Amino acid sequence: MTRIAILLRDRCHPKECQWECQAYCPPVRMGQECIIEGPDSKPVISESLCIGCGICVHKCPFDAIKILNTPEAKESEIVHRYGYNGFRLYRLPMPPVRGITGLLGPNGTGKTTALRLLAGDDVPNLGDYAHPGDWSHVLSHYRGTSLHAHFERVAKGELRSVVKPQYVDRLMDESLTALEFVAQAGGRPAAILEEVGLGGRGDRRLGELSGGELQLAAIARTLATDADFYLIDEPSSYLDIVHRLEVARLLRRLGETKSVIVVEHDLGLLDYLADQAHLIYGESAAFGVISHPIPMRSAINTYLTGYLKDENVRFRTEPVRFVAHPPKPTVRQNLLVEFPALEKEFSKFRLSVGAGALAKGETVGVVGPNATGKTTFVRMLAGVETPTSGTPPKGVTVSYKPQYLKASQPASLRERSNALVGDPTFDGKLFERELVPGLHLDEVLDVALTDLSGGELQRAAVALALARPATLYLLDEPSAYLDADERMSMARLLRRQVERQAVSALVVDHDVYFLDLACDALMTFRLETSDGSQGRGDGPFPMREGMNRLLRTVDITFRRDAETLRPRINREGSVLDREQRAKGEYYYEAAA
Repeated sequence: MTRIAILLRDRCHPKECQWECQAYCPPVRMGQECIIEGPDSKPVISESLCIGCGICVHKCPFDAIKILNTPEAKESEIVHRYGYNGFRLYRLPMPPVRGITGLLGPNGTGKTTALRLLAGDDVPNLGDYAHPGDWSHVLSHYRGTSLHAHFERVAKGELRSVVKPQYVDRLMDESLTALEFVAQAGGRPAAILEEVGLGGRGDRRLGELSGGELQLAAIARTLATDADFYLIDEPSSYLDIVHRLEVARLLRRLGETKSVIVVEHDLGLLDYLADQAHLIYGESAAFGVISHPIPMRSAINTYLTGYLKDENVRFRTEPVRFVAHPPKPTVRQNLLVEFPALEKEFSKFRLSVGAGALAKGETVGVVGPNATGKTTFVRMLAGVETPTSGTPPKGVTVSYKPQYLKASQPASLRERSNALVGDPTFDGKLFERELVPGLHLDEVLDVALTDLSGGELQRAAVALALARPATLYLLDEPSAYLDADERMSMARLLRRQVERQAVSALVVDHDVYFLDLACDALMTFRLETSDGSQGRGDGPFPMREGMNRLLRTVDITFRRDAETLRPRINREGSVLDREQRAKGEYYYEAAA
């Protein structure tokens, strides 16, 4: 084990504290310079003198210090390092000669950094943060390995690589249309826009596109680029389940002739996409260690169990478990919320939702393609949208987490929760004891909401929503921006809270793994007209029936993994795929 000290510089405010980290440090008290003032007036922590007591970690009023041990990672394996007390990445994934390799791990552990290094956008400094990376040193370091040949081509400018960026919302440009944006990469822009599902929107400017449309435009531009090496960073963000699978098919076709690396948090999609995967474990914003390549099925199972046998590393305290059958039968005699048939008419869209009911302790997923009325339905139940026909249930207390989040006040999450203490519509004890630790919000409690990342803001919004005592909880896309670990933690916490409080919840989401862990039943939404002018919602249905309805429209079949019982997408035309289609079982419950 190697001890490392991390200073989160954006959280460290030495002018606003008493230097508690230095004052309480045992080596400093013994006269050793373990913590000194750096050139930027912020602390510098000596890793060689640090005894790992953790006192500075707990005394820092801004939670800006992490003292950690890196299991099975040697200093000689550092690929890139950001400063003395900065983030460091150990090892790199191996680019395939042909095919798709996945990259799976928590946010903040170096996945995007690894892509930039492999693409040659940044030169690895091999831990020497004081000097810029040098290709001669890199080639000498990797001599005799497969990465040597890769970096040699990068250094000589012989490897054509293209990166699909993670944050597609930064691509907004009022001066370019989607067609012009894709045409900059060459190829067949109009045909590729048609393939990704943007055929009728090529004349729209990027600034007018939704998040999902921007994602599709970014993917189209990447596919239009003639390159040897494709690096795809989170292609499923903002996309519904239909577009996710369409994009997956396009990327699989690309992988037949090209070298592709994909970073993805949707485990079902990554399992379907990739041939093998590298897992990344570590600590967010501190360090990341990239595992050796693992066959895809074993990679996901290893990720869920949390134990890397080859490296003797455990990175999860408890394995993630799925169930082989619908989690529990719906007990209709314990109905809690009933809603009548509802309709909503807009100028170019009409939504009709059939009557339904929710039971005590029941979490119901709301699934279907985008633009079919899911959010409108939830907003009607929340009282935000007034139905054209039908009346939402009265006497039902609702807690609503909207789809799009925006922090307008600089207050921190702690300040926001403290302001609600004593308010009968806020359970402070539940928030502090279960929701904050359960959603891993401890470290961002004192960070201004306006400074939180998308995933941190999402978890904060879900925590605040669940802390409000209610009969019905409405959560619109709670897994957006979250990594796979955070999604699974949220799914289990949501299910536990709903069952314990004997309330009901409606959850709009597109991640099949999240829905499988969290939900007991499903409502399905679809378009009833080819021009997209009419949407229809029905249910709730038992989990199996609801998934069959959804997957039949998507035209894909799932099976259960024999080891972990997780849902897995069948390859089109496989024996199991043909058998399940013949039976009409698109969501197969038996392990196979």
